[in-house]
Amino acid sequence: MEDLTINIIKAFFRGFFTFWPFFVFILIVALIKLLLLWNEKKRLERSGVNDIDQMDGKTFEKYLEVLFKKLGYKVERTRYVGDYGADLVVRKDGIKTIIQAKRYKKNVGVKAVQEAVAAKGYYKCDEAMVVTNSFYTKQAKELAKANRVKLWNRNDLVSTLLSIRNQKKEVAATTADPDVEISAAYEGDPINENEINNDNTCIVCGEVVSEKVRKYCLDNAERFGGKIYCFQHQKGVKR
Repeated sequence: MEDLTINIIKAFFRGFFTFWPFFVFILIVALIKLLLLWNEKKRLERSGVNDIDQMDGKTFEKYLEVLFKKLGYKVERTRYVGDYGADLVVRKDGIKTIIQAKRYKKNVGVKAVQEAVAAKGYYKCDEAMVVTNSFYTKQAKELAKANRVKLWNRNDLVSTLLSIRNQKKEVAATTADPDVEISAAYEGDPINENEINNDNTCIVCGEVVSEKVRKYCLDNAERFGGKIYCFQHQKGVKR
């Protein structure tokens, strides 16, 4: 029995020393994969896309409104009800584009592309775009290609958010105290909560309300849930 145990141990070490390059290769591959996963996790955290995953659809629309303004676009948010498939209408360099916002947990299908195509004609825009925090089905990508609809998926959104953060870093590098500015540029999301919530439009119809009406809604948060309603649609909110 003792001889058998010794022979097994000897066989193990002979096999290990024979195949050690293979074991080292497997270990290196595993470490590289772990490093890539860790880097991707940090990249997503810096972009703020994980916070977007927790938003409702309306907040995501507001988020994109602020995002495209930061990218140099003139932005108009459409009516919440009866928007004909467009959540935003943006303008830049003489090009008018409708944007369909889809805050999804699953892949976005052809319906979003169809709505974008219809909205492009209705709003007399030059281009159409769908933006999501997720990805697209194969059919949606094929339909978008056939109708020249731009698709931003999760990766595109993350890259854009990180580009804004990098711009902050470049600006900070030119200041008198860059360490402080760079640190501030990397704290939190590139679009802060105040920018999203600083809104004077009715959540139902999109009508711009007065500051007095806005304050009334916010002061009565128990009734309105912190949302803004025009005078007409305040009546439809139960006390």
